[in-house]
Amino acid sequence: MLLLNRTLLRMAKGLWGWIFLITGLKLAVLMGLAAFARIISGFLGNLVSPAMTAGDGARAVVSALITAAAMLLLDLLTGESQYRCTAKARQTLRAGIFSKVLELDVGNVEKIGPVSAITSSVDGVESMQVYYSQYLPGLFYSLLAPVYLFFQLWQVSLAPAVLLFAVSFLLLPVNNIFRRHIETLKTQYWSSMEDLTGYYLESVQGLTTFKLFGKDGDRQEVLSEKSRDFNNKIMDVMRVNFSSFLLTDGLIYGAVAVSTCIAAGQLLAGTIPFSSGLMVLLLSFGFFGSVRQLMNATHSALAGVSAADKVEKLLAIDTTRPYDSSLPAEKDSSGIRVDHVSFRYPGRDAALRDISLEIPKGKVTALVGLSGSGKSTIASLLMRFSDWEKGRILLDGRDLVSLTPEELRRRVILVPQTVSLYSGTIRENLRMAAPNATDQELLEALDQVRLKEWVLAQPEGLSASVGDAGGKLSGGQRQKMGIARALLCRAEYILFDEATSSVDRNSEQEIWSCINELAQTRTLLIISHRLSTIRDADMIYVLENGQVSQRGSHLELMAEPGLYRRLVEEQAKLEQPGEEESCHE
Repeated sequence: MLLLNRTLLRMAKGLWGWIFLITGLKLAVLMGLAAFARIISGFLGNLVSPAMTAGDGARAVVSALITAAAMLLLDLLTGESQYRCTAKARQTLRAGIFSKVLELDVGNVEKIGPVSAITSSVDGVESMQVYYSQYLPGLFYSLLAPVYLFFQLWQVSLAPAVLLFAVSFLLLPVNNIFRRHIETLKTQYWSSMEDLTGYYLESVQGLTTFKLFGKDGDRQEVLSEKSRDFNNKIMDVMRVNFSSFLLTDGLIYGAVAVSTCIAAGQLLAGTIPFSSGLMVLLLSFGFFGSVRQLMNATHSALAGVSAADKVEKLLAIDTTRPYDSSLPAEKDSSGIRVDHVSFRYPGRDAALRDISLEIPKGKVTALVGLSGSGKSTIASLLMRFSDWEKGRILLDGRDLVSLTPEELRRRVILVPQTVSLYSGTIRENLRMAAPNATDQELLEALDQVRLKEWVLAQPEGLSASVGDAGGKLSGGQRQKMGIARALLCRAEYILFDEATSSVDRNSEQEIWSCINELAQTRTLLIISHRLSTIRDADMIYVLENGQVSQRGSHLELMAEPGLYRRLVEEQAKLEQPGEEESCHE
């Protein structure tokens, strides 16, 4: 039952005071129990004695009542302390886990997965807090309580005291046999729960798609199977728990029965008085109360230990990033320069191979290519969501490694393919980029993205709710909100990574009109699947298999054979029928 988990002990900072307080209160209750047993056994043992007076009886009753009241108060204080320890543990653990998650770069977040982060910070914390509020105090208490009771009982009757003391410590190794089995089952339990949680979350998010293709029934069958598997894991744990309690309770009641028989034999033999026999009977269960509490806490804490193993993997992720502020800056250099950069994702082929390109300041640069050619990877490296393996990237002559992420992202901002909005108002979502922005500044940014009139038409204006994850807004409105947020950052460089791929045609045209206006005052890097929208870019880079295969303006690239001209011609053929249909309409 000795679950001394290093991760949980390391995360116990700020909780040890509560842990020792709970242990001390439990010992105080035990001392009260011993005093109560001494008073009651003495009172009942002398009840028929001629020396017993009414005053003695009254004093015994009053003492017993005072002791019982004190024990009740101590029990209440113990419960309050456990509650406060639980609250503190939840706060400390979640703060530690959330802080670590926020330190992770995009690559690491994708690697651990959102489901693992959710189960670690929600269900895992609920299990881990038991370790601090119940298990550790119970462990200390179970080591001290039998020793205290032995010294309380050995002068009364040595043989029962030795027997009860020995059995109370024998229960620890016996219970460990079951603990190892339960520990294995708990690991399987957590894996099954994470699998079920992830599958359920994915099912809810993709419910429309499953119904569209008639696959919701198949999904439900798999979900039911995973639920049954999770239920079986719970039942396996409960079966082992039941077997554990059956054996340990058998030892406990057997020891109490034997010690009672020994005391009864001594009482009949006249070697101990009646009050001593009562004392043995009253304190026998006290020897095992601490162990039983520890056993109950152990089975709950095992889930916390299993969760801690997952949290340990999360906390062990190295979030340090290369940083050297002493790197010299190149003079008379402006814009962004990517110099012979190579990069690969873990376990995959190289995404970029010796890439070199320039994004001149005040110009519009575009990246095109087939899916998987490395376009979005370049945007990710420019934002330092990931770090390259070879080469270097310069921003106005300064190596990105010499800039902190905060410095970099004040100057370079990304508008992703899918903009993330959060439950709250339009004002709150926009102020993520500029916490001190006035309503007038927010409206100016919205005006630039053609959203001002729509916002002012809402009854609550900027205080209108965007809904859960922006659910009250259309796809085009969400993308425009993302661009407005980028504008509020006042960043010199704006990266558009397929910013119009998930919006309707009208919204796309409005967004590109906004982007074209931004091109007059900002430096833009545009990644777009619609090549007709980037034909006016000052420089177009064509990527193939992680390398630059072509570069030049639209006219220059159309004048030479290659991927760019082929893609433009294919898109023109695909778009032509749609244009003809719209004309017939």
